[in-house]
Amino acid sequence: MVTIRRATKEDVKTLIDFFSRMYRLNSEFDPLLLTPENLEERINKVVEKSLEDQNEMIVVAEDQGRIVGAARVLIIDRIFYTPEKEALIREFYVHPSYRRQGVGNEIVNFIISELKERGIEILGAEFPSRNLIAISFYRKMGFREIYCEFVKKI
Repeated sequence: MVTIRRATKEDVKTLIDFFSRMYRLNSEFDPLLLTPENLEERINKVVEKSLEDQNEMIVVAEDQGRIVGAARVLIIDRIFYTPEKEALIREFYVHPSYRRQGVGNEIVNFIISELKERGIEILGAEFPSRNLIAISFYRKMGFREIYCEFVKKI
């Protein structure tokens, strides 16, 4: 049985591993998503900050003391729209041996529950546009597209 909880400092090493795997996988989708050599160091700084920041949240899925999934969420301002706050899933990773077993759904549902308690009504997710698995997952969870980002290397 998998349980979902807020991440702690004891989880940092696993979070770095999971999120670096996610970014390396993302780099396979597009050459503009190449990862730097010091990726783990950068992730470490972000994770440490996120654990302290009230406008960020990291949650983990745990099975018998082993972390099997994780997500990092940012709470951002939407000053030109209502509601004025939105949460955005920036990193999301489920260990391959736990995929397609509902772990991702449980993580998202936990995040939604935590956000509702804070009065946040919108949850988005950011991922490479060519990640068809992520597109399918979020659509099944009831998400829909509202933004498009186009990039050009200059």
